[in-house]
Amino acid sequence: MTEIPTYHVLALSGGGYRGLYTATVLAELEATLGRPIASHFDLICGTSAGGMLALGLAAEIPAIELKDLFEKEGSRIFGSRSFLRRLLGFWLKAKHDSKGLREVLTERFGEKLIGDLKHRVLIPAVSYTTGRGQFFKTPHHPSFEFDHRMKVVDAALATAAAPVYFPLARNSRGVFADGGLVGNAPGLFGLHEINTFIAPSRDVQVRVLSIGTMTIGATVRGDASLDRGFGKWRGGLFDLVISAQESSVDYMLKQSLGNNYFQIDDQATPDQSKDVESLDRVSKGATNTLKDRGTHAAQRSLGDPLFQPFRTHQAAAPTFYHGPYKNSVEEAC
Repeated sequence: MTEIPTYHVLALSGGGYRGLYTATVLAELEATLGRPIASHFDLICGTSAGGMLALGLAAEIPAIELKDLFEKEGSRIFGSRSFLRRLLGFWLKAKHDSKGLREVLTERFGEKLIGDLKHRVLIPAVSYTTGRGQFFKTPHHPSFEFDHRMKVVDAALATAAAPVYFPLARNSRGVFADGGLVGNAPGLFGLHEINTFIAPSRDVQVRVLSIGTMTIGATVRGDASLDRGFGKWRGGLFDLVISAQESSVDYMLKQSLGNNYFQIDDQATPDQSKDVESLDRVSKGATNTLKDRGTHAAQRSLGDPLFQPFRTHQAAAPTFYHGPYKNSVEEAC
C-alpha cells in the first residue's frame, strides 16, 4: 500500500510580549528534539509576535536566541513612549513608537529577504492600502513572484503593527496593520496553504501544531457600562478580536483534523492574569509567568502521545520557484 504523504504545519499565534511564552515553548522543544525545530515542519505560519518567531525559525535562528530576543529586548520594543505619546495615550497616537521594534528586528535580521529563508513561511497581515488580508510567503508556488524580494524586517513590522499599540507599517508594498485582524491563530491558513498551493489535488495527511500566547479571553464585567466609545474600548477592542479568533480557529481545526491537530497553550490563573493581561506589559512578573508556564507546557506536550508524530517527522527540502534558492522549473498554474 502506498503511504499517504504527510505535511506538518507549525502555527504561531500573536500576543505582543506574551510571545515570550511561545518562544519559551519553542526553545524547550528544540533543545529536547536536538535539531532545528523548522526541520520538523513543511510550513511555518506566524502572526504578529508569532510572525517574528516564524521568520526567525525559517532563517534558522536557534529558538533559544529568539527567546532571548523577547526577554532581553522586550523593554526596547514596548518602551518607545515619548512624553507626547504618554500624554495622548490611545487617543490620537499609537501607544508605542515602532522605532524600538524596528531596531531590534534590524539587528537580528539585517538586510535579509524573504527569498533568503530556507523554510516555507506564511505571514498574515492586513493591507490598509487595499482593505484586504495580505499573506507574505516564501516562493513555494509558481505564482508567488513578489514576496521573495521583500525584507524580512518589513514583513515582521507589517504583521506586528497592532492597532492602537503601534503605528501602521509602510513599505514598498503599501500600508499594513497587524495580522491579528485577519488571523491571529494562523493554523487554518496553514491547512489551506497545504491543500491549495503546496499539495493541491493530492491525497495527503496534514497535521497542525498550534502554539498560543496564554491569550486571555476578553470579557466584560457584570456591572460594566455597555455604551462604549473609544475611550472605554481602547486596547480592549483589539484584545477581543484576537481572543475570539483564537477560540474559533481552535474549534474548527479540532473538527477538521481531530487528532492531527495539537494545541499548546495555557490559561493564566487569576493571579497570573494580572501579570499578562496586557499585550505590552513587560515586567518581572510577566516575564517569570510566561517563561515558567512555557517551560511546563513544553514538558507536558513532549509526554503527550498525540505530540509524538511532530517529534519524528522530517520535512522534505522545500521547492522554491523564485529567488536565490530557486530549485524548480516554473510550471503553469
